[in-house]
Amino acid sequence: MTFIFLVLIIAAAPAAAFFYVSKIISTPPKGRAEDYLKSNNQPDKKIIACIGDSLTHGNIGQSWVDYLRQEFPNDVFLNEGINGNTAWQVIQRLDPILDCKPDLIILLIGTNDALGSFDINSGLRYKKNNELPEVPTLGKYKEHLNELIEKIGFSSNFAICTLPPIGENVNSEVNRHVNLFNDYIKLTVNQKNLSLLPVSDALCSEIKSRTYPLKLEYNPKTRLIMRRIFGGIFHHYVFSKSWNDISKAKGQWILFDQIHLNERGAEIVFKLAKDFISKS
Repeated sequence: MTFIFLVLIIAAAPAAAFFYVSKIISTPPKGRAEDYLKSNNQPDKKIIACIGDSLTHGNIGQSWVDYLRQEFPNDVFLNEGINGNTAWQVIQRLDPILDCKPDLIILLIGTNDALGSFDINSGLRYKKNNELPEVPTLGKYKEHLNELIEKIGFSSNFAICTLPPIGENVNSEVNRHVNLFNDYIKLTVNQKNLSLLPVSDALCSEIKSRTYPLKLEYNPKTRLIMRRIFGGIFHHYVFSKSWNDISKAKGQWILFDQIHLNERGAEIVFKLAKDFISKS
């Protein structure tokens, strides 16, 4: 009986781990716009809205928004990063954010658009899982970014971030693809006289400091992506490993799973955002 019981426990462990990690991924960030609108608003506090996807959400990898909250404890930071979001999805949930009348807005969006437009299988997966009207493309991202800017409004208090690399070979095919998105972000920011946070350049520069060899190139196969993400989350939340240590075990320097930021990467985004906030 004891042996059978142990076998059942061992067999159930992977399923339990899967549901545990899935729950973490599906948990929304703390301090969203809807939370602020329900609270007793404090008009004397500066409101900074940080908008994006999992890179902003910060429970898959390190949260640069939490670093900002520690740095500016007297300000209100709305974390409007939602795991897996594309630019089109941000448009659908923008109104409550704008209803908070943020003093500053930082937008970091487009990584999932880039991932979903890199190969057809990824695109079909994003369309199905995110209930998108169409498969992500660079052309559609351009349209959606402009729509976001129009809705938010032209302001020197609105900063747009370039996108982090995917994987840490900055010259890889996928990063040449990401650079097409970043080129358009830079062009748009310049044309519309907005503020640019050069996240891509800063992270790519930091990658050159890696003190150990890169082990693997980015692979877009869903099974491999999920294994990297779920494995990293499990080691962080169950075994209390830092994101930096998880990265090192995989030969990564700033991206623990080739997509999401570790503490080192989040610190770089934080410093860029801190500089923008301090000067605004």
